[in-house]
Amino acid sequence: MNALWVLQLFLLLTFLLIRCNSVLGEVQIKCIERERRVLLKIKDELTDDYGHLSSWGNEDDKRECCKWRGIRCAKQSGHVNLINLQVTNCSDINYAPLRGKINHSLIQLKHLKVLDLKCNDFSDQLDISEFIGFLTASLSYLDLSLSHFGGSFPSQIGNLSTLKYLDLSCNNFLNVGDIESFSRLSSLEHLDLSGNNLSAATDSLYVVNKLPSLKTLILSSCGLEDVHLLSSLSYFNSSSSSFSSSLENLNLHANHFSASVIYKWLFKIGKNLMHLNLSANPLQGSIPDEFGDVMFSLEHLDLDFSELRDGIPKSMGNLCELHTLRMDYNNLSGKFEDFIANMSGCTQTSLQVLSLVGNQLSGTFSDNINIFSSLKELYVAHNCLNGTLFKTSSAPISILNILDLSKNSLEGSLPNLSLSFPSLTKLYLVGNQFTGNPTNSFSHLFNLEALIIGNNSFKGTLTEACLSKLSRLKQLYLSSNSHQLYLRISSYWIPPFQLDWLHLESCNLGPKFPNWFKTQRNFSFFDISNNEISDTIPTWFWNLSPKVTFLDLSHNQFSGKLPDLSTLLAGCRKIDVGFNNLEGLLPLLPSNLTYLNLSKNRFSGSLQNICKIVALKFLDLSDNMLSGEIPNCQMKCQGLSILNLANNNLSGKIPSSIGTLSKLELLDLRDNSLSGELPSSLERCKLLELIDLGNNKFSGEIPYWIGESLSHLNFLILRSNEFYGEIPLQMCQLSKIKILDLSINNISGIIPECFINFSSMHQKGNLTTAHRISYFSFSHPSGSSFGNLYYDGQVLVLTEGRKYEYGRSRELLRIIDLSGNKLTGNIPSQLTNLSALVALNLSRNSLNGTIPPKIGMLKELLSLDLSRNHLSGNIPSSMADFTFLNRLDLSYNYFSGKIPSSTQLQSFNASQFIGNTLLCGLPLPQKCPGDKSLDQSQPTNNGGAGTVQEDEDEFEKWFYIGMGIGFAVGFWVICSALVLKRSWRHAYFLLMINIKDRVYVTIALQAERLRRRFQS
Repeated sequence: MNALWVLQLFLLLTFLLIRCNSVLGEVQIKCIERERRVLLKIKDELTDDYGHLSSWGNEDDKRECCKWRGIRCAKQSGHVNLINLQVTNCSDINYAPLRGKINHSLIQLKHLKVLDLKCNDFSDQLDISEFIGFLTASLSYLDLSLSHFGGSFPSQIGNLSTLKYLDLSCNNFLNVGDIESFSRLSSLEHLDLSGNNLSAATDSLYVVNKLPSLKTLILSSCGLEDVHLLSSLSYFNSSSSSFSSSLENLNLHANHFSASVIYKWLFKIGKNLMHLNLSANPLQGSIPDEFGDVMFSLEHLDLDFSELRDGIPKSMGNLCELHTLRMDYNNLSGKFEDFIANMSGCTQTSLQVLSLVGNQLSGTFSDNINIFSSLKELYVAHNCLNGTLFKTSSAPISILNILDLSKNSLEGSLPNLSLSFPSLTKLYLVGNQFTGNPTNSFSHLFNLEALIIGNNSFKGTLTEACLSKLSRLKQLYLSSNSHQLYLRISSYWIPPFQLDWLHLESCNLGPKFPNWFKTQRNFSFFDISNNEISDTIPTWFWNLSPKVTFLDLSHNQFSGKLPDLSTLLAGCRKIDVGFNNLEGLLPLLPSNLTYLNLSKNRFSGSLQNICKIVALKFLDLSDNMLSGEIPNCQMKCQGLSILNLANNNLSGKIPSSIGTLSKLELLDLRDNSLSGELPSSLERCKLLELIDLGNNKFSGEIPYWIGESLSHLNFLILRSNEFYGEIPLQMCQLSKIKILDLSINNISGIIPECFINFSSMHQKGNLTTAHRISYFSFSHPSGSSFGNLYYDGQVLVLTEGRKYEYGRSRELLRIIDLSGNKLTGNIPSQLTNLSALVALNLSRNSLNGTIPPKIGMLKELLSLDLSRNHLSGNIPSSMADFTFLNRLDLSYNYFSGKIPSSTQLQSFNASQFIGNTLLCGLPLPQKCPGDKSLDQSQPTNNGGAGTVQEDEDEFEKWFYIGMGIGFAVGFWVICSALVLKRSWRHAYFLLMINIKDRVYVTIALQAERLRRRFQS
């Protein structure tokens, strides 16, 4: 009993002693008043818009500065030894840094060991050398990265002899030509100079060779070239010392090293390297055969975007410590099976991550992938793999978590993946040619978190039974399976999972809104577009998840009104509800929205609710019933690339503030009631590629600055307005123009000869290389990229009296339309050099002279309209050379002579030539002089007219009698010969078959050629 009492007393005394020491320690850690005043001086020099340093200078605890945000003090002495002013994350969408300068009084903090100023804005600190000069020599950790420091590179850095960690990356230093002072940092273990231009510092790698303790060296995006390596190699040749025994991590990403030098240098210094990043260097060749034998300590190797070719050497299989190999987006070729075979060796038990995305590997997905017993992640997307997926009989890789085979040419049905990869958590098969019902392939992958199998040819019906065992599922992507994959879920089903990504485009979900979504509370990406849902959007849907950043309900038949989305979807970046039947006023919208598409609905009222959105890059409100003026406040969105307000009831002028939209690439205001002159501020939008102002009431002269300032214009459409004056010669500077439509205005003067400068009209369009305006990029949360979203735009073209809208296929068009104006003078012969021209419309003007003789050089022409002018002379014989012309109108001019003979010209209706009284020849009924005619033998006296007519009647009677007898005799002679002589019969039918085949092939080829030409 006494022993127990003694033990309890001992424990109590021990506790009291520890508590007293803790209290005494707290008492001792008091901020020194002198250092407190220094911190306040530092704060006074900073602009703190968001109150990050609000705890500094609290009057209630004057000596407690050691508890201020970002401040730490030594326990014994109380001296400030740490200042961390990294108050924000640089990648945060609400990035809010400190601004200003660092006060010189910082030099009084003699015991400072850690100084972290990362992710702030010290651009006012013009001379960082002065700042570095008054830092204490006891500093061991200094991070000035991403802080906008400028001035000369700090040569005084060498005075900080105790530094172990130094990060000066991503600043705005000038004159980085000498870093010799770094060689004095003998204790330095971590050095990051990324994002600084070291191209002038040719001894940069030579200097870091001298750092004996260096373990991590990061020199990404420094402008380094082979010359920097050569100076370092010369150092090795002249000195026995090196740092190869200490360097473990080396990052040379995005420099300009070539294979011929970089490997030689690495083999000198890299025998103990564990992490090596050579990505985004132009290595342009194969990896040396001895690589794996020399770099045997490597654990992580990154060779992405390095222009590597061929395969890999077998020595790569000797990297026994290698757990991560990344070789994305190179030119690796050969069979995937051979690549795996070359990697076989001791890497079989070490390799955990293999990424080969974006190469040219072919062959099948090899069954022998299972030799890598430790493999956790495998990425082979964007290659040329074909055939079916592996056999289920192969040994499973029980540890594999991620499999990405997207964007290949794999086909066939999926096997039961749970037999090969029982631990699979993420499956990416997007963009292949898989068929069949995938249900049995994944329904037993109980650990599955991401099922990404869209853009295939799967078909069948998925029910809740297929998904009921996937309790960990977070991302589901079944979109675009040729409308043959149906998702049929009971309205009463409660899923066992909570999704954050849902991508079900074209999955036949309609006609009712799926009720099982009601259980999901974590959506960040939500896409149920093009699902034939004809319903109202239920109220509960808008309260599902405040985390939604991507919402797409487009191409359905939703009706009703939208609620106030500014609070319900406060963090949303993309909202697309286009192509529905929604109505009412525009709702209030999230202020950080970057993409908004409400097109092809029935919204009405003004645009005022757009005013509070400041981050927009894409805005499409076309094809609604919006009215009023375009508000000035909209121009706050200075990052706007796409502005489409076409086909509404807008009126008034274009605001002059539109000139602030310096990133604008597409401006479409057609089919409104806008008026006034074009604001001169628009010339500041120098990136514009498409301007469509057709069918409005704009007036004034066509501005000359369109040609001078908007050099990127591809499409300029000003049709159906009230522009007047001459076509400015500066328009000829639009070398990239593909469609120029100035029709139906009051433009006068002549057609400029300098239209020959339209370089793009000398080149045929190509859909495969069509430029599309990128407005929004996104990646899957796992890191697997789904690429960019693009806006193809719509170009409205009026031809044959009908309107046609062209999206991406507008790239095939080369059009000049100047019809319906008051143009005079000749048609410039230079127009015939625009060899890729598809349509030329100069109708309803007052042009005179002749058609240029070489007009037949326009071989690609599909439509030519020169009607209702004062043109004269013969129709050029070169027009007989037209091959693809399907619309021609030369009516109501003063053409004369014979219409040239050709398959094309004679196929048109006579109405296309009407109104030219002196024109003759087919398809007109007027015969030309010299054409063969029976009227030439007709007597001039009336008395002989009856005799001649009787002779002609008699001749006609005997002509037809003789023709009938001759046909009958000839028919039976030939038929009798065919019946009686077998060899003649076979030869005749063989001849008929051959003729039929030739005619069919000829017609089919011509039809296919025309179909491709006119397809849009």
